[in-house]
Amino acid sequence: MITESTMPCAPPVSARRVGPEPSARCRDPLHTVGRVAGAGFTARGRKRCGRHLRWSGWNVAGSRWHPACQNWRMAERPGNNVAEVLSEELAACRKRGIERIDVLSHNQHPVPAPKLERLAAEYAAATRSPVHGRIPQLKYLLWDAAAAFREENELDAQLISALFFGDSLHRVTKSAGELLDIAQRQFGYDSPVRFRQTRHAAFDNFAEFLPRFVAGTSPAAVEEVQASADDVPEEAEPALPPTNVDSALAPEVQRHIASTGYVDNGEHFVTLLSQAEKITIVGYTNESLASMLRLALTRKRAAMLRPDSCWSLVRVVFLSDDLLDRINDERGYPNPREARLLRRRLAVYGRRTVRIFLRSLPGRVKWTIYDSPYFPPLVGTLFEMPAGQRIVQLLIRRRQRSGSDHLYLELDDTRGHYFSAVFDEIVDSGTDDNKLVPVGRVVDGKRFLTTSTRYRRNVLVDSSDARDWLPMVLIITWQMRDGQAEPLLQLRTQRNATRELDRFTHLAGHITQDKPTVVGLEFGLEDHLPMTTAAQRVQMETGESDPGELTPLVTGKYFHPDKEHLFFFVYSCRLPDGLQLWPQAEMSALSVPELLSIRQNQVLRKALALCQAPPSRRPARGAAFEIVTQNLVLHGHPGIAAKLTEAGGTRVADLDAIAAELRDLEERTRQIWPAHEGDAEVVGLSGFQFREFFRTLLPFFASVGVPEAAEYLTLLRDDEAKRAAADRLSELYNDERVMASLPIEL
Repeated sequence: MITESTMPCAPPVSARRVGPEPSARCRDPLHTVGRVAGAGFTARGRKRCGRHLRWSGWNVAGSRWHPACQNWRMAERPGNNVAEVLSEELAACRKRGIERIDVLSHNQHPVPAPKLERLAAEYAAATRSPVHGRIPQLKYLLWDAAAAFREENELDAQLISALFFGDSLHRVTKSAGELLDIAQRQFGYDSPVRFRQTRHAAFDNFAEFLPRFVAGTSPAAVEEVQASADDVPEEAEPALPPTNVDSALAPEVQRHIASTGYVDNGEHFVTLLSQAEKITIVGYTNESLASMLRLALTRKRAAMLRPDSCWSLVRVVFLSDDLLDRINDERGYPNPREARLLRRRLAVYGRRTVRIFLRSLPGRVKWTIYDSPYFPPLVGTLFEMPAGQRIVQLLIRRRQRSGSDHLYLELDDTRGHYFSAVFDEIVDSGTDDNKLVPVGRVVDGKRFLTTSTRYRRNVLVDSSDARDWLPMVLIITWQMRDGQAEPLLQLRTQRNATRELDRFTHLAGHITQDKPTVVGLEFGLEDHLPMTTAAQRVQMETGESDPGELTPLVTGKYFHPDKEHLFFFVYSCRLPDGLQLWPQAEMSALSVPELLSIRQNQVLRKALALCQAPPSRRPARGAAFEIVTQNLVLHGHPGIAAKLTEAGGTRVADLDAIAAELRDLEERTRQIWPAHEGDAEVVGLSGFQFREFFRTLLPFFASVGVPEAAEYLTLLRDDEAKRAAADRLSELYNDERVMASLPIEL
């Protein structure tokens, strides 16, 4: 750290003013500056009419002596108005905003600042800075000069930094007006007039300091400091300030300015994310990353006034599951098993939420998630800024400390981009999270035959018109509580899903592999591949290595009209008694009446959507109305089902009255459910489970003793109309020609 010393003493004889004493007007501080004490005045409360000799590492070019009432605008030598010009240029740049001084439009021209430009260019050359261009060099000068100015005048330095940069470290995202308002509130000024006087005084003082600061970095200044150091007695040498000379360092040594801070709420991290063009993030579990990325993207778009603004490259690295158990990070849990359980859950939550967020980005953004099979040599983030600057933020973790209490170390990358190369090597050694999905066809209604593979990110794209089949697993999870069986279903939210949001589902997922599947591979319900996938899917939510025994049940088909069809391998899994699922899993126990109510509301929503946009083609129109009416019969609405049956037989039917009746029923049967981040309005069950509720789910619930499941099945069998409706729906839902012809999901 470079420091500056200030010593009051008498000026040399050659520097003393010859002539009369300053006038009484000059002796009056109010007449001298016309401003109140505080920011905008010189440090340590010294009077303007006094004389001081100040020497510092930045004032090695030679001190100028001014009697009372004189500053750079009232110099002894006529025509010396450098500080005055600099002050005016500083004010002009502040008024436009440092990031916008080069804007050229119909009513704006670039801000002229030749004196500042010259100083910035000299400073960049003297410090061997790699920055180029007017704005980057000016920011580089102002940032470093304001930091050095704190030793001389801390209040003015703080005000200068607030007016030009605010809380930004690199790209300034706030407008000049916003920075001005924030600074006025921050420094406690109620009067705009007084604040304007104060900041102009701060600009005057800073303008006087800038030439001395730049002169202190020149080669001539360095030689002068070294020469003066030779004349100082040996016992006085420790009092001299450091010179900060690059040439004094060994050739392989590079000096960096680094900053540290605590993660806290991540505000500083979000600010850097919002300013960066490319980001590479290496972490262990990254459980808070998605929310920070979402906030940073919002700020980036607001600052750039473009709703589609985004990063060009995003790379996120997670620690692989095998390595999570090897971290010495108990997170407040004395029991290592509990600590490992929490890490697994956090990793699942982090990977899932980050993946969902990245999938929502514009298609032009290149993003990838990696699993690292090795412990990375560093944990942190590489920010690549639009102007080419590369900022490295390294995270220093300590066991038994929460994430907000970790320390970060921040610095610019080396001239040879050493840190960037390390981040690239971590990425190159990782495994792409974009798994491979088998694609093929169904054999004999019970087995799946693989014909090719695709990346998971490229399947189930709406309106793709793909006609292949994808294998899926569905695990009906349940648990015993107080001697009764309870079905456990997951609410699909924006934190855990990209499709079928606000619907309840048992655990489901793609069958995926790390390597391309061998063409011709065939597997069934009890084979290793689907069974292993199902076990991993349960483990994702529970975090347990042994979440319970899987029992194969049935297979089933789900037809899409505009994308790949799904072939489900259905299993059941009884979770261990007493297992506590954490809130982020969004898993809830639902009773049979609750599930029936949710499905009834879903049927009414589908019926209402059908009335608002009925198919025009006769075969599809008749099938759509029949599916809806049979579902209405199952939920006890035969009257409105009859009206829809009649309306479905003619194209000129008035559906407005039926839609009004349906809308009233739908509003009265809506279901609100508590979720991890607030209440959610449930819109139904996930697709396959909606269609197979009466044929697969309800019979299984009855077999394990879920209350009221057996009773409802008995009522269904005894009611001839409902039994016929269930049988007919099963036929329609398994008819590929019918289901593929429907323009809406039923």
